[in-house]
Amino acid sequence: MTISRIEYFAKYAGLATVAVEWSALAIYYLKMPLYFGGKYPISYYATLPQTKWVFSTCYVLAAIFCWIFTRHHLTKYFYLPLRIFAISMVLFAATGLFPYNPDNTVSAIIHTALALSSGLLYLAGMCALARHTKDKIVFTTTIIAIVLSLSLTVAFMLSPRNSHLIFSFEAGSWLVLQIWMIWISFYVRKRRVLS
Repeated sequence: MTISRIEYFAKYAGLATVAVEWSALAIYYLKMPLYFGGKYPISYYATLPQTKWVFSTCYVLAAIFCWIFTRHHLTKYFYLPLRIFAISMVLFAATGLFPYNPDNTVSAIIHTALALSSGLLYLAGMCALARHTKDKIVFTTTIIAIVLSLSLTVAFMLSPRNSHLIFSFEAGSWLVLQIWMIWISFYVRKRRVLS
């Protein structure tokens, strides 16, 4: 892929990231509906033979697309700590590739550390974006997304293991970031953002 093609794709890579993540959820639902939307975290699909490949493939693709979006598109409009975003996306891809077993304490700790570190670094990058922008709409929307996503992540982490809200809290924390990514994709197209 040439640089010009990457930069052209980068405009749509945020939307592609969200599409890949939602495609994974749709496949999980179609293949294993009994495990969907209740007390099982999304990571549980990494343990099922029917959905393991989807989990890994979609996490890696989402990480690549998100990195292309951040590196080759958002940096045209905002200050972004690219190392933080790069590490976040490497950890996100590693979350999908690491063999996860919830019954193995070491595996569960490593998986959780990868996912949590990836998410927290991504939020830190968003925070830096908000702090350095002069655009009040971008600042406010980004801070709201950070607070909502972090709140849902904390609720997910503090929920009892058999809570029927586990899936909702985890998916909700992703959904907030996905909505932000869709919003910022369209926002930068419609308006020249002051950096």
